[in-house]
Amino acid sequence: MKKCLAVLLLLIIVLAGCSAQTLQDAISSSAYGDYDKPEILYRNDDIGVVIFLTKDENNEFVLCRSTYEKNRFNRYDLRETDNDYSISVDIGRKSEFITVDTIDKDSDNPLHLVWGSIFHHPGAEQVVYKVHNQQGDRLYENKVEINNKHIFVDIVPEQVTNSYTISFDIVDQEGNIVFSKPN
Repeated sequence: MKKCLAVLLLLIIVLAGCSAQTLQDAISSSAYGDYDKPEILYRNDDIGVVIFLTKDENNEFVLCRSTYEKNRFNRYDLRETDNDYSISVDIGRKSEFITVDTIDKDSDNPLHLVWGSIFHHPGAEQVVYKVHNQQGDRLYENKVEINNKHIFVDIVPEQVTNSYTISFDIVDQEGNIVFSKPN
């Protein structure tokens, strides 16, 4: 009996060994945590997407989007894919970033996102964005809340297109435009 219990315990340790108890631990113990303790700015356990801020080897801030899953032991694993996205950001001054992103592009169930960050725009509450094709036709439009960590994420129903432009307005609580980036 003790031998079976020992084998079962060893199996659990081996299967759970590459995972972490928390998402924060999983990110911190990955290459993303090599130069700084990453700060989670957005996470969605339903779709397994996390956006966090960390520093690179030059001590500059980097905004990263990655994917993760919870294993059957309720532990977190960052998914090792080539779909991760990173961009240098200057969080000390006004800046804005928006992108159209596809996760698991080659799978049967890809996830399409419009996401970004808004730093130091006083009163910023929402982002109203429009995605256009090369001919200027509007493909998709929506309004999304900016969270208290300066991040916004919107799941779009289908891949927008490989060739697109995006315009957006940052609006305050009353709907006034704080910043605009035309198409």
